[in-house]
Amino acid sequence: MTTSQLTYAIILNYNSSEESIALFRNLEELNEKSLVILVIDNASPEEDRQLLKNAIPKSNLILNNSNKGYAAGNNVGINIALQQEAEYIWILNPDIRVEKESLQLLLSTMNADKEIAAIGPRILRREDKEVIFSDGEKLYFDEKCSTEHKNSWLKDIDVSGSKDYDIDYVDGSCILLRASAIKEIGMLPEKYFLYFEETHWCVEAKRKGWKLAVNSNAKVFNLTSEKNGIFHYYFMRNRLLFCKRYHPNFKTVRRYYFNLLLNEFLNRFKGKYFKPFYRSRLKGFFAGVYRTI
Repeated sequence: MTTSQLTYAIILNYNSSEESIALFRNLEELNEKSLVILVIDNASPEEDRQLLKNAIPKSNLILNNSNKGYAAGNNVGINIALQQEAEYIWILNPDIRVEKESLQLLLSTMNADKEIAAIGPRILRREDKEVIFSDGEKLYFDEKCSTEHKNSWLKDIDVSGSKDYDIDYVDGSCILLRASAIKEIGMLPEKYFLYFEETHWCVEAKRKGWKLAVNSNAKVFNLTSEKNGIFHYYFMRNRLLFCKRYHPNFKTVRRYYFNLLLNEFLNRFKGKYFKPFYRSRLKGFFAGVYRTI
């Protein structure tokens, strides 16, 4: 990496300091002289924040006063990177672990094609490192406004690595952004709070003529986890907010999820139990229908 390729890695932490510290050390082991690592803490509980203070140098640690979500937290780091004239910004979730050559492979692809706004790696599962989580994301404007992880659950050995431009967005858990693209497209949209921010940003990038890509020769690993009520609320709400903005027929999406939740409610009277987090999804539905981005 040359000095003209100054890259800022941003790790956004909320109450996951052990994972963030492990990723920070993982990135340090890359020994990239032009890589600056920032840990942004989104107002975690004091005990978790103290662990960060004890492990991360002050120059690498930013302490936000409040938790305003994924986009707002990462935008703090992005602003710092832009002020320092970084060429690339690498956003990583705390649970990500990277192979040594992953950053160089992503950068070489970006350098070879200046029209790429964002690129991602192959994401494998930490709990089974031979199994693919995602080779990039697909988006379908059907009645569900569906999203799909490409090659999910396939074996790493069975899917050759390649450079793939046939994606609709890059997974926000590990995404390398070009600074000049951010300056044209704008920062990550903060009104979502959690989920669909990178989807929105990538759709805007493609609308402005930029490319998106995945280099699946670059490999990182994530940790899949149980989904709680917060996930189900924001994922339902934000899918609807996103589709309200971009779907050519939002009414079909609204009708689909209304009927889905209604049938689930009616099945309760037939002796069937609600699926987990029904209330969270119901609240997310109404919030998504009556709000806008």
